[in-house]
Amino acid sequence: MSENSAASSPGGFVLPDGARDFFDYEPQRLFAKVARQTGARRDMILFDAYWACLCVGLLAREQAAADKLEKDRFLTAYPEDYEPYGEYVAGLLVEAELAALHTEDYTESELERAIADLLKVSAPTRLSPKGLGLLNRYAAGGFQIIKDKMRPRPTDVPNFLVRYQSVLDQLRGT
Repeated sequence: MSENSAASSPGGFVLPDGARDFFDYEPQRLFAKVARQTGARRDMILFDAYWACLCVGLLAREQAAADKLEKDRFLTAYPEDYEPYGEYVAGLLVEAELAALHTEDYTESELERAIADLLKVSAPTRLSPKGLGLLNRYAAGGFQIIKDKMRPRPTDVPNFLVRYQSVLDQLRGT
C-alpha cells in the first residue's frame, strides 16, 4: 500500500531505534531517573511510549524506514490496558493507509484487497504481519517527529505530556 512496502514484523510490536534512551526506560518504567509521583497508580510503560509515537506517526502520515526499528519485538500483543482497542488501532492504520492512496485509481475490490492485506482478525493485534510492520514504521516515524520537536528531551512524565500535547496541536494546526 505505502510506497515503501513494509517488511514483515518479527511477530509483534517493535520500538523505534533510540526510544528506550529518549524515554529513559528502565524495566517497567519510563523516565526512571525521576522519583515516582505520590499517588501515581502506575508508571508509564514501554507500550505507552510506543503508543505516543504511533499516534504522532499516524496523525502526520509519517513512516520511517524499517532500519529505524529495533531488531527485536518488545511485545507480541497489546498490554492489558490497550487490548480492548485493538480494532480501533487497526482502523487507524487502515485509515492512514487509505489516505495515502489515490483511491480514485482503485476499484472497490482492489481497495478491499488492500485493506484485507493489513488485517488478520485472529491475530492478537488484529493485524497481519504486513499491517504490523507498517504500524511499527508509523511509530518510528512518529518517534522521529517527537525527537526532533522535543529538544532538549523531556526528563519526566508531566514535562513529556505537556510537550507531547504541543506536538499534537502543531500537527493538527491548532
